[in-house]
Amino acid sequence: MHPELTPAILAELRGALERKRARLREQLVGLRSAEGADDTPDTDASTDAPGDAGDSSVELESWDTGYQEALDLRAQLDEVEHALAKFDAGTYGICEECGRPIPLARLRILPEARYDAEHQAEVEARSAGGAAPS
Repeated sequence: MHPELTPAILAELRGALERKRARLREQLVGLRSAEGADDTPDTDASTDAPGDAGDSSVELESWDTGYQEALDLRAQLDEVEHALAKFDAGTYGICEECGRPIPLARLRILPEARYDAEHQAEVEARSAGGAAPS
């Protein structure tokens, strides 16, 4: 049990996570729409007459950037949903590495935090170069 997490503070943090989840979902829908994922054949750019190699290069770079942005948003959303699931499990606010409470100040800044600051640094060092969990 986390001594600083009163019912009011838990409600505050859960609300922050739910708002963040809604915002991330909206961003993913917007990105999907901007990429033309919902296009009809009339508006689908892939049915246009082919351009030159420069056009293709720009299109591929744009697609790659959009794809990476979608992956980043999805990873953030997964972290938020993981944190919300911890509320139901009764483990919210507890470091997944050592089992000690995550300081309230850290949770207010990063409500989806999985680790205290010490163990966050260790996890990031172990993943060296990969995407680190929050």
